[in-house]
Amino acid sequence: MQPLTQNEQQEQSAPMLPNIHIAGDMLMKAGTGLKPRRICDYELLYFPTGTGSVYMVEGRTYSLTEPCFIITRPGEWHEYRYDAAQQSRHLFVHFGYDEVEDIREEDLLPILRHEGPSCIPLGDEWLASLMTQLMNIAYAHPTRMQQRGSALLLTLLEELNAAYVEYPVERVAAIPAQITKAIRYIEEHLEEPFTVEGLAEQAGWTHEHFTRLFARHTGRTPREMIIQRRIERACHLLLYEDATVKEVAFSVGFADENYFCRVFKSLKGITATQYRKKYYNPKHRGLNAVIQDDTSCSPNRVLIFPATS
Repeated sequence: MQPLTQNEQQEQSAPMLPNIHIAGDMLMKAGTGLKPRRICDYELLYFPTGTGSVYMVEGRTYSLTEPCFIITRPGEWHEYRYDAAQQSRHLFVHFGYDEVEDIREEDLLPILRHEGPSCIPLGDEWLASLMTQLMNIAYAHPTRMQQRGSALLLTLLEELNAAYVEYPVERVAAIPAQITKAIRYIEEHLEEPFTVEGLAEQAGWTHEHFTRLFARHTGRTPREMIIQRRIERACHLLLYEDATVKEVAFSVGFADENYFCRVFKSLKGITATQYRKKYYNPKHRGLNAVIQDDTSCSPNRVLIFPATS
């Protein structure tokens, strides 16, 4: 077999832009449904809230009890039975690859292939925002739907594919609301004295149950997370504020400077003073310390990407 030329490799790896056929946002009455049918294109459907609705496709049944995406492929027999007690809202888009002749299964994203998933629980809220923005474009700029909407739909499909097909080992169960609330409390009150027992009481659980579930969903015990987050915030303060080490220790919830110094060195391998001396850059004097960070990519960092051929 002849090796692929550079142009052939680029063509083979280049993503196909979907052609959008129809899109909409529907609010269905309780107890209604969609009778069994087959469609000739692809449908991506998003349920923003969990209900008692049910999706059935090719003999498989999915209970839509949590926010999720539904993927229906051409030729699949499927139907919906919406919640009998409350209304059900869903956003949908039908699409195909009209400009591609003789499209092959291997040309498609794995998530769109016949062995791909039919029901995908919502993992990240920003994926839902992509679907919402797709609807915004459809309503506000319908003449630009193919140019703007198709590119946005491709991004959504690529991200769903990456999250649920390429990296299945990274899937985790939904974090209970009590754990999410505890993590948010830790982030917002690092400078204050609080205990794991207090967090467990807020969650309505025993200390043992709270600690066990917290570790299961975060990979760390509550105490480990509290210590780690306090030290990470201290690192920002050391680099971007003029406070003394003692003042930094107190501002991140340590009542004892000596204990702070021991913990800092155990986690960072160097003292707080050495850390400041090693990593301080006068060019960054205009940056503000990150006091609260609830994003996966925190501020005050620059990412450099090498050029690709």
